[in-house]
Amino acid sequence: MPNHAHHQRRRAEFLAAINTPVLLMAGGWISRNYPANWHPFRADSTFLFFFAEPEANAAALFDPKDQSVTLFLEERTQTDALWHGTVPSFAELKKAIGVTAVEKRSDLAKLVSKKLGKRKARTLGIPDQRATAEAIAITGNAVDFFDAAKVGDVDLLRTIAQLRNHRHPDELAEMRLAAAVTREAHTVAMARTRPGIYEQELVGHVEGTFARHGCVPAYNTILSVRGEVLHNHAHNNLLKESDLVLLDAGAERASGYCADVTRTWPANGRFSPEARDIYDIVLAAEKAAIAAVKPGVRYRDLHMLSARVMTDGLVQLGLMKGNPDELVATGAHAMFFPHGVGHLLGLDVHDMEAFGDLIGYGAGRKRSEQFGTAYLRLDLDLEPGMCFTIEPGIYFVPAILRDAKFRKQFKGLVDFARAERFLTMHSLRGFGGIRIEDDVLCTDTGCEVLSECVPKERLAIEALVGSAGA
Repeated sequence: MPNHAHHQRRRAEFLAAINTPVLLMAGGWISRNYPANWHPFRADSTFLFFFAEPEANAAALFDPKDQSVTLFLEERTQTDALWHGTVPSFAELKKAIGVTAVEKRSDLAKLVSKKLGKRKARTLGIPDQRATAEAIAITGNAVDFFDAAKVGDVDLLRTIAQLRNHRHPDELAEMRLAAAVTREAHTVAMARTRPGIYEQELVGHVEGTFARHGCVPAYNTILSVRGEVLHNHAHNNLLKESDLVLLDAGAERASGYCADVTRTWPANGRFSPEARDIYDIVLAAEKAAIAAVKPGVRYRDLHMLSARVMTDGLVQLGLMKGNPDELVATGAHAMFFPHGVGHLLGLDVHDMEAFGDLIGYGAGRKRSEQFGTAYLRLDLDLEPGMCFTIEPGIYFVPAILRDAKFRKQFKGLVDFARAERFLTMHSLRGFGGIRIEDDVLCTDTGCEVLSECVPKERLAIEALVGSAGA
């Protein structure tokens, strides 16, 4: 886990990059149903980027004028010690963390005003709305976490993104550990898979594996035989003999760094001829995109490369008709691949997505208005230290393939009659979808697949599925 020295270096980098004071809030406990029954505390990702194991309700003032960092924490009381145990004193924390000062949280507004005088501080909106409201009252910044256009000052967001988007070795070590835990979770789920059990049973194995290693799910686990529903968080289906199981799950370490991996496998342990063909196309598309990763490559080009590889495969299967390049240019590929090929990854599973396309898209670049490509979350030129996912997929979505508008638009380009056979497979449950996702680091010379340890070759997967027995 990154230590205090690592975070001290990150704070120094931030101070060197800003020219006005910045107030950051960690956020506090969020009640689940009554005030004292809280969800597990998780600090805002930007705050977590600068401080190891931050306390709930913490705040920090960065002042480039004197290169100071003042940390504000809740007072230590006997009542807190009774219910939650003793914690280090302010003096002990000041020395251990390496900040300029540690002050009472209750004095935040007064001390910020006293220190800054007539100078203004900038701040960010965070998920905790009460903490955001307090930051607004202190700084006068009209920020809103739930509006990407208002989450913070543009220059401040870009400065933070520049730091967060280039991983230091300690941060990469955390992501590799998260990937290793994620590997165990996926392989356990594969081994425990068999027809006749419910999806929820496999979810228990996945999330139990995370817990055994001191991790939590980086996002709500997606495990479903209805893989055509991209973010399917329902786990109440019974696995049947011919089903495909799609698992999209990743572990988050205590440091906040996480993994995001998707694998798809047959419930009975053997890919059907149709599933084999679709799986091989998706795997080829994923491998082609990963192989193309290197500094200077435009991420959007990875997306289009994946789309062309999959379209070529679908043409060979007779599901699409025509030249693959021309089909992709028309957007016909989105009938089967209706999302972007991936996103940034780090302290957020969709890293800094709250900052909007200001961060995810390069200067002068805007989202396509074409169906499918419009969902591409990332369009940057790759640089060493960037981490992101590559996750192509092929899906048979009734709402898309039976849409009258699309059938008219892509008549003669998509064989909708052949696609209908996939929609009615498996006792009318449908084929579902296949997605394969890995976590990738752009290096000086190419890339490292951080999640390479998670099996994805068909034979390896077939050997694992059901291997734990009943």
